[in-house]
Amino acid sequence: MSVPAPCGGNKCSGADYARIISEFDCKSYKISDFEVIAQSDDIVQVHYIIETAAEKPENQDLAGRFHITSTWKKGDKWKLIFNMDSRIYE
Repeated sequence: MSVPAPCGGNKCSGADYARIISEFDCKSYKISDFEVIAQSDDIVQVHYIIETAAEKPENQDLAGRFHITSTWKKGDKWKLIFNMDSRIYE
């Protein structure tokens, strides 16, 4: 379940994020400012800026420039445990 974050973005689980992205008809995207911060041997945070364009009018709210923060945990494999997207207004 995606919920509003205090900063104006959205917080969701890895499963929720995968569902949202699978439904998004991304026409194009560009990733910049990619950074990985190791919190421990099995936890990393990933930060980046993404610019997206949507094809369908109903997905225009997913188009734009966003700061993404994801937290990944390593078990048998790396798993997304937290994701937050914040729109960048210019």
